[in-house]
Formats: sequence, C-alpha cells, structure tokens
Amino acid sequence: MRIHRRSLWLAALLALGGCTAEVPPELDDGDEPLSDVDALFQDAPADLGHGLPEDGKADETPPSTFDLMEYMSPVRSQGSRGTCTIFATVALMESLYIREGTLPNPDFSEQHLQWSVKTEVGAFTNTAGSNPNNNLQAIDRFGIVEESAWPYENSQWNTSNDPMCTGDAQPVRCYTNGDPPEAARNAMRWHLPRGRWINPSVRSLQGHMLSTRTPVVVSADFFYQAWNHGRSTLRTNSEYKRNGYVLAPNEADIADSSGDRRAGHGFILLGWDDNLSVPIVDGEGNQVLDADGNPTMETGFFLFKNSWGTSSFGTANPHGAGYGWIAYRYITERATAYVAGLPEVMLAEVCNDATDNDRDGLADCDDPDCASERACLDPGDNLVNDTSYPIPDNSSSGVVSQIVVTEPGQISSLAVTVDITHTYRGDLSVYLVRGADRVVMFDRQGGSADDLQETFTVSDFNGTDAAGTYELVVVDNANQDTGTLNLWSLDITRCDTDCGGTTTSRTYPGDTGLDIPDGSSLESTITVPDMGAIESLHADVEITHSFPYELTIRLRHEGGREFVLLTEDASSETGVSRSFEVPGFVGDDIGGSWTLTVVDAATGDTGTLVSWQLRASTR
Repeated sequence: MRIHRRSLWLAALLALGGCTAEVPPELDDGDEPLSDVDALFQDAPADLGHGLPEDGKADETPPSTFDLMEYMSPVRSQGSRGTCTIFATVALMESLYIREGTLPNPDFSEQHLQWSVKTEVGAFTNTAGSNPNNNLQAIDRFGIVEESAWPYENSQWNTSNDPMCTGDAQPVRCYTNGDPPEAARNAMRWHLPRGRWINPSVRSLQGHMLSTRTPVVVSADFFYQAWNHGRSTLRTNSEYKRNGYVLAPNEADIADSSGDRRAGHGFILLGWDDNLSVPIVDGEGNQVLDADGNPTMETGFFLFKNSWGTSSFGTANPHGAGYGWIAYRYITERATAYVAGLPEVMLAEVCNDATDNDRDGLADCDDPDCASERACLDPGDNLVNDTSYPIPDNSSSGVVSQIVVTEPGQISSLAVTVDITHTYRGDLSVYLVRGADRVVMFDRQGGSADDLQETFTVSDFNGTDAAGTYELVVVDNANQDTGTLNLWSLDITRCDTDCGGTTTSRTYPGDTGLDIPDGSSLESTITVPDMGAIESLHADVEITHSFPYELTIRLRHEGGREFVLLTEDASSETGVSRSFEVPGFVGDDIGGSWTLTVVDAATGDTGTLVSWQLRASTR
C-alpha cells in the first residue's frame, strides 16, 4: 500500500462540472480529475428511490453470480472531461442495441449526446455534467448519431478553442465543444424508449438485470479511498484498484470526501457475485479485524463497467480491464439507479445508394431485399470514364470529363459514382451536366476531410431519354489544395414502358381522437399500400394541449429513418395545428408504415391527437 500525492493541477478542474475521468498521461497514475456531484442527483427520487417498487419477480431466487458481458461494447475513456454519465448512458444504449440484435457492433456518439442534453433538452448548460434522466430524455426525444459522425474529443474546449471558454460563466459551446459537424447534422439518429428510475436495493437491481437481461445506469457519491483514487488523503490500495474493488466507504473516507471535496461518478451495473469477499480497511488502510483477530470482510459485489479506459483501473479484473466490483452496501446507500427498454429497430435496404442500410453486410442489388427492384432486375448501362484528370487549383472552369450514352430509352433511375483524390474535399463542387441541364451533386461539404469516393442518385433526368452526352464537372473553389479526378461512372436504368413524369397526389388519413399520455408518448401508424418515389410529403397534424411547449413530434418511415417535426413550440397556448413539409423523405418509396410519435416531456398538462394525415406527391 502507498499514499498517493495530491495534485495541485486538479484544483483548477473543479469548476468543470462532471465526474471522474481518465488522467492525461502527464499526471500520476490514479490522479483522475473530479468535479461537482450536484448534476448527478438533480431530479432524482427521494431517498435515492428506495420508495419505488422493486423490479423483478417477487418469487424469483436470483443465482449467486450473474453477468451480461455478452451484451457489452468495448470499454472507452471519457478523457479529462466530466462526462461520466454520458459514457454510462451510451454504454447502456449500446448494450440494449446489442441485446436487440440488429446492430452487432453499435458505436454511438458520446460527443453528440453531450451536445443534445445541453442544447436540445436545455439541461446543465453551465457545467460539463449531466445525469441519466436527462441523457435518456435526449435519446428518446431527439436521438443521437453514431460515433463516426461526430467522434469524441478527450479534452474540453479552452481559450485556445474559444476565448470565452474560461472562468465560471462559460457559454454552452465550451461544454459541448461547439456544434455538430455537417456529418452529424445529416446522419441518422438512433433512439431508445424513455427511461425510468428504479429502486436501488440489491433485490430490485438483481431482479431487473435477471428478468430483462439489460444493465442499469447508476449515479453515486464518490469516496476517494473506496475507489483508491489519487486525491485520497487516506491510504489507498493499488492491488484493490488493479482488481477494480470498490468497498463501501468507512467513516474516515466519508469525512475526507465531504465538503468542498464532494464529487460523483456514473457507470453501469451488469452483474453481481454474492460470494465475492474482500477485506475491509480503515482510514489508515489497515485491515479491520473482528474480536477473534480475523479480517472483517465486505461480501457481495455488483460487477460494473467504468469509463476510465483500460490502462489503470481494473487491469486485473477477470472480466477485462476497465471493469470493477462495487460493494452492494455502496450502491444501496449511496447511488440512484436508472434503466431503459430495448429499442425498436426497423432498417430497410435502399436499393440504389451504395450503402448497406440494413447492416446485413450486403448493399443494393447484392442484398436479397432488392431482388424485385427494377434497378436490380434490369441494371441497364454501367458506363465508366477512367481517364484521370488533374483538377485545376482555384479555377471556376474546373475539369470536365464526358460519357456518351448511345442507347435510347426513358430513364427510371440514374446513379453517378465518382472517385476523386484531394487534400481538402471542402474546396470541391461536383456537377452533372447534360445539354442545358446542370445538377449540383456535391458542393463544398466535408470540411478538411480528404478525397471524395461516393455514389449520387440523380432524379432530375428521370422520365427523359437516356441518349446523350453527360459531363462531370469538378471545380476547386479555393487555392493551396489539389487533387485528381481518377474516374467516374453512370449507372442508368430504363423503363419498360412510358414512365415519363406522371405525378400522383394522395392523402392518407391517420388515427383520430387519441389521448396523449401525460409525461409519456403516443404513437400512431399509417400503413400506405401504394408505391412510388416521393416528390413531396406533408404531415398535417392537429393537437389540442394545455401546454404545447412540452411537445415533441417526430415522423418515422418503416426502415428507421426519422425526422423531428416540432419541439418546444411556444407559438400557441392551445395546441398544434400545422402542416409540416418533410423534404428528408423525398426520393423514398411511399409504401410501408409511417409512424407519428408525440412526446409529452413533462407532467401536469394533457392533450389529444385530434387527427393527422399524410399528403404525398409521388412519381
């Protein structure tokens, strides 16, 4: 055993708000920075939730050991930021998606959830911290994107990022590290059902995990010696830290962790061991002995997944580095517990976008789901120009490459694939030109990312004759960065008979007179039997409500695509009567189920979905 030094550097981090985090490499092992605990327990039930009903079956006898390791995503690190409950909530979300089964390796964006909680939900705008209640509210109401769309940044913004990011009154952007990039703004959002608090008794926690086979997010007071943390003024045990043992705090540890040193931490519980016993220690780090001189043991531990990475905490834990064991007494006396249900995931393959939409490893015509699609039955032309051309730097004329199509026939679908290497794709604009028609396919997107290899679906020529000369124009709009058009191709599918532009407009009525559950959500589904590519889509919604500001309205199409129509609207005091244009579905097939979700985010006010309908123009 040894006493860790206290780092003066840590004092500067107390204002950040949040939880323990993995230490930057220049600090001593174990000096994870800590911050304020208040956010973790805001809006928590009285008495930590012990007055809530216990989960699980009353007549069920849990096994002595249990774990949900088969549903765990990799252990990750929150870096030096106070985002422990963000990481715990995302770990819960990933485990629920693994349990559901559609996504074998889900990886959701902690960065996006941190932004959503503070900007879309509007909670904890003056701190880095949050709590599971608000985190799950953000995921339910707004959804979050995948990690690839907005990767996590290990350090919070400071004055080198924004001069305002210092002191006690920092703007929200300092805690969110700015706003979402374009990739995140355009990405699909993934949801979970609204969560709930549960009783944190051992019986209740075991009952929930056993009956649902899903983990639990907990938020707990932090005790330095119990966690063998570097800021402890009491003696700590490096072997306990290697195993991830967290005992219930002794009186000396409680006193040491009180006052201006009080902190908190969030993590997920995923199992237990009734028989695991670890010697209890006192404030000096010595084993506590009973009257016969035998060690007094802490018996009964929950298995938990931490967010401090894999380099120090729990490195000897049998379930892997980053996992730990926390005493039953610690959780039942010092923590709240929060859970959520399995997601409803409905993914469908879009058959001409070069993307594996349903995540089954097969894309477009290679996917059996597309076997009856016209483009797969009759692939038509696949014309390539593989002559490479350097792209002039900062030239409005750009580079022009041609493909000549000689076979006539009306176009039912056309796709353009481009392969461009470039050191700054945000400089580029890409056009498809035929005669007097010029279609913008890509216009200075992607910022500083390199290269552009992408397939674009172009509907502007549908219904016209395919024969003609097609030009790909690539323009570099700024200087210094250069690139090459390596190749491009056309993929044209023609109609068997006339498909030249007949537009059909139809109205599809939905449910009427449905009560909106107070503080919960309502779903209403319209099943559309027709087919046809959407040219325009409107959702007409009529709702009466005594406080419409509480409402969020979303529209989801079978296959998982979903858009938020309305949130926190203060334009009316009596309800919502709006026609929402939904351009995000243009090009999709109208067929299938369409679900309107109305979320009432608070209790005390009630309302009714009077009616709703879809109005669609299809070709």
